[in-house]
Amino acid sequence: MANDFKVEGFNLEDLLANKKMSYQIPSYQRPYAWDKDQISDLIEDLTESYCNGKEGQYFCGSLVIAKGANSERYDIIDGQQRLTTFTILACVIRDFHIDNLGAENKDRIQDSIYDKYDKDKHKLKFLTDEKYQIAFENSVLRENVLQEKLKDIKKAQDIKDNRYLQNAYYLKERLKGAIDENSIDIDDFVSWLYTKVILTRIECPDEESAIRIFNVLNDRGMPLSPVDILKSSLMQSLDKERREAFKTTWQEIMSNLETMGFSMYDTLNAYLYYAIADNPKGRLDKELKTYFEKTKQDSTAIIEEIKTFANHYIEIINTKDKHIYCLRYLPNQIYWRSILCAAKMVDYKDYNKLKELLMAYYYQNLIGMATANRFKQVSFNILKAVKDIKPIDEIKNIMRENLKKYGTTKDYKEWLDDADVYDLKWVKPTLLLLEYFSKDDEIGFIEMDNKLHTEHILPRTPNDDWKKIFSNEERDSWTNAIANLTLLRFKKNTQAQNKSYEEKREVYLNKDNVSTSFTITQDIFKHKQWNVEALKMRDNEVKTKIEKIIDIF
Repeated sequence: MANDFKVEGFNLEDLLANKKMSYQIPSYQRPYAWDKDQISDLIEDLTESYCNGKEGQYFCGSLVIAKGANSERYDIIDGQQRLTTFTILACVIRDFHIDNLGAENKDRIQDSIYDKYDKDKHKLKFLTDEKYQIAFENSVLRENVLQEKLKDIKKAQDIKDNRYLQNAYYLKERLKGAIDENSIDIDDFVSWLYTKVILTRIECPDEESAIRIFNVLNDRGMPLSPVDILKSSLMQSLDKERREAFKTTWQEIMSNLETMGFSMYDTLNAYLYYAIADNPKGRLDKELKTYFEKTKQDSTAIIEEIKTFANHYIEIINTKDKHIYCLRYLPNQIYWRSILCAAKMVDYKDYNKLKELLMAYYYQNLIGMATANRFKQVSFNILKAVKDIKPIDEIKNIMRENLKKYGTTKDYKEWLDDADVYDLKWVKPTLLLLEYFSKDDEIGFIEMDNKLHTEHILPRTPNDDWKKIFSNEERDSWTNAIANLTLLRFKKNTQAQNKSYEEKREVYLNKDNVSTSFTITQDIFKHKQWNVEALKMRDNEVKTKIEKIIDIF
């Protein structure tokens, strides 16, 4: 593979003025962003190198390219800011200095901007958004347009919402200043510019390897987004009209997701799981491109399916349902989300039963301290079964066999019996599960944020009153056990602290309807005393209730 990469230093004449080389900025690239500071630095560096040592070469960074799909042009993977700026500089020289150039340099400048025999064929093309290409053409590329656009401009701030024209203004002013200050002969400078300014061109065999090189070169910056790369890939096969429709639909999907607090990446990742019903081996965009090639779907059908999937994704997560609420606390969200979305996509008739089974299955794994490896493959098996519309009993059996294979049911019950569970990751979600299933009426989702606390009824640092009720051995056995834990909001947790049981009851039962709204906390106070007998009673109640909810296989 290393031999497929071509790494070579090229001067601007070979890169820009070469009739065989033309470029395009892929649609996943971010917009042109250089500003006054970068323009000033570039002109200063160029003129200083020219004035102080024009016999030597000036190295100006790298350009990573790959042959564009379905195009004679090369995709610019890295270096678009620099190459775009050199193109704008060529336009500035054309419109303000062309009369002072010799024939050879006039050709170099013109060949950097468009094909000499076809002026509509520009050297650099933007696929990022049609508005950028239009702005670039109408304000910079068109012959003599800069004289017209910049004629009455006194400062760059007078130019609104056009980075290309702003930078053309900066280049014009900085270049004129450098020429006047250093008595530069513009024809000689252009000769030097095209023959002595060198960029390292890295030509990659394909887009995948080009992006990998880009991310290595830019490991301190923001890597290219798989979402943007996928979007670009899907749009390449479309004509102009369908491309615009695709972009509109894509933007609609993103806006809907962002409004609800979801990301396009997470949604597409869930879609990937749904699509392949297997563990992805590579990056999101690469996996989906491979899948789409196998299914031979066109991009219009693909974006409509993604839109349907995204709508289901939003609907499911926002459902007012205690099973969904509990699933939202799980650390591995992608499995249940992709399975339930798959059920919606195929209109699975036993959706509600599937939802209950998933919650029970994943909570057994959560409380049983199972790693993802224990339930990852079975999740894909469930996905396949749902897509194939297998009977719910068959899916239930997949879960049952997995729980039996790993002894997960036995594990979760042993963890519920453990004397020291306070700091474990499953405690708060499990107390919230108990809360949801303690109420018959519909309640809203409870955020598991830093204002929600796990409260010890018997305090970890008890006062003398508590020590009279519990021996040291009893405190060791019960303080951090599930039976001694409940939920409180921050305010009440602070007020209760290490108080006696009677004082805690007053704090818990204060009817402010906010801090003491947890049913499981209020239910504790049917006990007039908090002692070993009360703890044993609650221990039995908690375990019985949890088993009733999740031990349904």
